[in-house]
Amino acid sequence: MIKSIPGIGDKLTATIISEIWGINQFERPKQLAAYAELDPSVFESGKYKASINRITKKGSSRLCQALYSAVQCGLAKKETRN
Repeated sequence: MIKSIPGIGDKLTATIISEIWGINQFERPKQLAAYAELDPSVFESGKYKASINRITKKGSSRLCQALYSAVQCGLAKKETRN
């Protein structure tokens, strides 16, 4: 099922599956997003609100890199089709 997503081949599938271990360990999609380091953190203090929110760095950096690579590959495939 993962390989049906454009940009994800055999190596990225293996990396994603090995990093997640089991989708059932995450009760909600937000937990998986946080584990993949894809959740933004909000910087606020008193009246200050940051204009730029950065992603958190508390999950699996390998999973984050694999998903980033998949997006890059998917975009490259889309450009070659046009």
